[in-house]
Amino acid sequence: MTPSAVQPVVSSATAPPGADVTALRRLLGGADVAWLVQRVRGKIATGHTGRLSGTVQLRKPTPDERDGAVRLVGPPSRLSRSSSTLHVNLGTLDDLLVQGIWPRGLADAVLVLTGPVATWPRERAVVDAAWVHAAAAFTPALLVDPVLETWWGAWCASGHLRRAGLDDPVAARRLAADAAACLCALPTTGEPLAVFARRITGDAHALDRTRPLSGLVLAAVHALELGSPAHGHAAAQPEARAHGLAAAQPDAAVAEELPASRGIWASAGLLPSIASATVLCLGVQGDPFARRRGLLAASATAAALTGWCTAGVPVALTLDQIRSGGVGVVPSDGVVHVCTSAIVMEAVAAEATRRADLAASTLSGDRATPILVCTDGPPGAAALELLERLSWAGAEVRFHGDFDWEGLQIGVALAERIPWAPWRFGTMDYAQAVAALAAGELSEATVDRRHLGRRGESVTSPWDPALAEAMERCGEVIEESEVVDWLVTDLLDPVRLEPVSPAPALPPEPARPDPDDVAGELRDEIDGEVRDGVDGETRPAAP
Repeated sequence: MTPSAVQPVVSSATAPPGADVTALRRLLGGADVAWLVQRVRGKIATGHTGRLSGTVQLRKPTPDERDGAVRLVGPPSRLSRSSSTLHVNLGTLDDLLVQGIWPRGLADAVLVLTGPVATWPRERAVVDAAWVHAAAAFTPALLVDPVLETWWGAWCASGHLRRAGLDDPVAARRLAADAAACLCALPTTGEPLAVFARRITGDAHALDRTRPLSGLVLAAVHALELGSPAHGHAAAQPEARAHGLAAAQPDAAVAEELPASRGIWASAGLLPSIASATVLCLGVQGDPFARRRGLLAASATAAALTGWCTAGVPVALTLDQIRSGGVGVVPSDGVVHVCTSAIVMEAVAAEATRRADLAASTLSGDRATPILVCTDGPPGAAALELLERLSWAGAEVRFHGDFDWEGLQIGVALAERIPWAPWRFGTMDYAQAVAALAAGELSEATVDRRHLGRRGESVTSPWDPALAEAMERCGEVIEESEVVDWLVTDLLDPVRLEPVSPAPALPPEPARPDPDDVAGELRDEIDGEVRDGVDGETRPAAP
């Protein structure tokens, strides 16, 4: 059975030869018994097509409706005459019709008089079969990625396919088939979303954020990344989990409402828009040889970057600009710092400009603007390609993120494409920040504290395994905005900081220690490590 063949199953009847339809219409066709006819149709709709029985009732009937009932089955009993509810025994009425003008009974008489009635149980079975057929159109994707089978069953059972298909099994089948075709063609490599949509579905707008197909494919891609979408999976793609997109989002509004969608598309190799994919950066120089290559886009990008770098102004580079060839490569002895919060970028740029103004000079020469790239959450295509370009000659990339599970996930995701060293992102740094928090020395002392356990499932920190263990024990979240003063000092201090080897893990303590306990137990340890150095290196103490 195909969805196009779905038609309501109905109960109907035609008048037998010689039947007096006119008399039937006089008996049951009046307004005074219309309510009764509707109740009989309701009985038929539930599957009662033979002899009817039972009693129907009408509360607060009008005088005409009482008279109509008397005309059909006679006067009520003495007990019910004073009742505010009118009762009619359908079995009695059925017998009267069989013995009188309509031998086939009450149900047949109502069908002849009022027309066919959809029979709900039968219709439901047909419609359910149509939805099963619609869901089966997703089978090619399940054959390619069996991990989707559990997710797809739960997604359909929750009613998401019906909502996405606007309760039309034919439309839902087309939607499921298009989604399967898209998933079978993924991942791709840097293909614009509109180009991919036109190649797979024939419609360049099929994956626009307002289309239901977009929400369905996004949810499926996310489910694939999680591995076990119902409960999450330790081996899931960190970027997808960091975005927090639920694995069973119901409709196309997902793509419009959640900024996570850009990262999910990027994880599958799709670019929502090359022009709108951007990354915030500071201190990035233009390629000095761009003009010689005679490429207008490269020359324009290089000239703009040089001016922005000299002025110490942060800039949002598009993916097109990064690919133009106008971005300069950082020398092998250079350093590129990476953060995840725009607050850090703003603070570094503001402080650099303030220092330059006080010195009455531009940010150049000995006071060069530090190179800082902000991923603004999980790194997208623009951030990854910019970092690859900047570090092409061997420049070191140093990464800092929030001390929470999402921050660790972002670090793991970045390391899959860009090798990096920790920038204040090790066990010692976490312990130092926790101690400073307890002492009220962080930038945002009044920030609402959130225990780490309420920020998702724990993950590992491959660059410093002791870090994740220490965070698990302590349970304190430290965001980049709280240590922004330390990060600003690192970047603008004339002494170049070397990467610091991770310190030993924090000593065992309760999952949620009191801040005063943290300060008392850890501060001496941290001060000693900062004073004596780690592995023979000396590091300035935090301001």
